[in-house]
Amino acid sequence: MSEPARALICVRGRATQQRVRKGTGSEHEGVVLETAAGERLVLVRLGGNPFSDAQTLRLAGNEVEVKGYRIGNEMRYVEASPIG
Repeated sequence: MSEPARALICVRGRATQQRVRKGTGSEHEGVVLETAAGERLVLVRLGGNPFSDAQTLRLAGNEVEVKGYRIGNEMRYVEASPIG
């Protein structure tokens, strides 16, 4: 039996640049979305380089709305735009 398809969701919050996946071989400077509820999601653009993506880095420092698929503590997004 196959897994159900993931739902496309929309999340809003503040994007900041910081170290992610600390203590692993995948540790790098990334962008994290912090929601009003205090959740922290690592942003990864679908089709982008998960370690260094200029489009994702441009979101840092902004309030943003992101549409994508949540997988654990990652938001693999297909669309992102600043709010306001």
